[in-house]
Parts: sequence; C-alpha cells; structure tokens
Amino acid sequence: MIDSSLARPLEKALDRLLPKRGVPARLQAAMRYTLFNAGKRIRPALLLQVCKDLGGNLKNALPSACAIEYIHTYSLIHDDLPAMDDDDFRRGKPSSHKKFDEATAILAGDALLTAAFEAVARTPDKSLIGPMTLALAEAAGAAGMVGGQQIDLSPKANVHEIHEKKTAALFKASTHLGALAARSPKAGNLARYGLHLGLAFQAVDDILDAHEKGRRNVACIYGLKRAQVLAAREVAAAKAAVRFMGVNGERLRQIADFVVSRKH
Repeated sequence: MIDSSLARPLEKALDRLLPKRGVPARLQAAMRYTLFNAGKRIRPALLLQVCKDLGGNLKNALPSACAIEYIHTYSLIHDDLPAMDDDDFRRGKPSSHKKFDEATAILAGDALLTAAFEAVARTPDKSLIGPMTLALAEAAGAAGMVGGQQIDLSPKANVHEIHEKKTAALFKASTHLGALAARSPKAGNLARYGLHLGLAFQAVDDILDAHEKGRRNVACIYGLKRAQVLAAREVAAAKAAVRFMGVNGERLRQIADFVVSRKH
C-alpha cells in the first residue's frame, strides 16, 4: 500500500527521537512496550508518502511522522485504561496497564504525548516548526482527538462526530503535516484527503467489526449496505481531493482504494 522504502527510516527515527536520557527505566519500558508492539504505522507512513509524492524533503517529515505515531500510541494506552474502554489486551498482548500498572500506563501516555512535540521541535527546517506544532495540537487536543474521547464517554454521543474527532483527526493531521513538510501550497487539499480517508478507514473498521454489536458502530446502526455506501463515498471524496496531483497522486488514490477494500 505505502512505499515500503519508508518503513526502515521511520522505525529508526521512532527509536532515535524517543526520549531516553534521564527517563526512569520503568517509564521508558512502558513507553516502548506499546510503541514497538507490531503497530501498522499507517498514519506516519501516510505522512511520509504525502511528502514524498509532493517532492518534499523527508528529513523535514520524519520528526512529525514520529510525533503522529507517539500520539497515536499514547491514545491507545489511555483508551485501554479501566476508566476508558477497559481493555486487557492490545494487539494480542496485555495492555500497558496490565503489563505494568495503571499509574505507569497513564504516565507512559503522558510522556509519549510530550515526546511528540519534542520531536516536531527537532524538524531541521525551523520555519516549519510553528505550523506543524499548530496542526498537531489542533488534531490531538480538546477540539480533536481528546474531545472525541470525551464525546465517546456519553451514552448519547453521535457516532459520526466521534469518528471525525477520534480517528479522522489524526489521519487529517498526518496528510496535512506531510504537505507542510513538502511546502505544498495545496496543504488544504491534503488535509481534506486525510479527513475523508480517516472516515473511510473507520467505516471499514466498523464493517469488519459488525459482529460486535455496539452502538458506536455505523454498520450496526445503519446496516452493512449503508455503511459500505458511506465508506465508498468517503473514499471518492479523498481521491477527489488529490486529483490536482495527476500521476503523482496515483499512490494516494491506490491507498484510498485499499482502505475501502481491506479485509482486516
């Protein structure tokens, strides 16, 4: 789906930019436990792919790619906590609060969130740090992912608003940051691509999890056929947003098609 040549530099950067000096051993172990637990790296790889396809310098994209993955990982650690989704397992292994303890899991999430902004601050082109920091904060903060989690705690929550703030916000930030790293004048188009791609991704997740009866699942609420129509509509909108790229946007269009056709 995403250029495999981007995987190795991403993994190296994730390790290199993760704070180590002065970090208590148990906290560092908890941070690394979920971060390096077989994640798909979809969001940071997407960020790098956008930068590459727009002709940007990947050195300016790697720090924010790491930041996106740090924030995604922190959100998973906190989502699994007893006060949130109360999940004992993540990717086939005990959740962070089960592997360590609840307090350490909370602190590991806090540390990863902070590490994200430290990573962005290390972007080689210093003129990009301000816009990148703003984009990241808006996506991860009270009006974005954190706000989405709060809405998700309400029994009367709107599932579309949850998906837009929780899932799509980080996809949108990923593609937006990739465009910023490439200094593209069409960063807004790439942000829209990411937003619609994220909504399609979540809709397909819901379709694949339709057997798990839950009110937060669009497939359970509206039925499989309507959920499939919603996913296809979002993919079409994502592809339309990058039409201006011509042949250079072919991989991004393929990624959109992959998202709606995936089986797991």
